[in-house]
Amino acid sequence: MGVIYKMKCERCHTSFDHQAGVALFCMCRDCGEAVDEDSPFFCPVCNKRYVPQNEEFNKSLCEVIHWD
Repeated sequence: MGVIYKMKCERCHTSFDHQAGVALFCMCRDCGEAVDEDSPFFCPVCNKRYVPQNEEFNKSLCEVIHWD
C-alpha cells in the first residue's frame, strides 16, 4: 500500500509527484528517497522541504492517490 502526493511547490511553482509507503518500506520512483507516509521530502528543483503533517504541506498539495 502507498500514497502518491501530487504537489505544486509554493517556492518555485514546480509540479511534481512524490510516492510514499503506508506502514511499509517504499522508494519513491521520482526522487529515490526511501520513505514512509509521514517522512519529509524535498522539491526536486529548489529542494524545499515538505513535512506531511505541516500546514504548509497542505497548501502545496494538489491531489492524493492511494494505491495497493
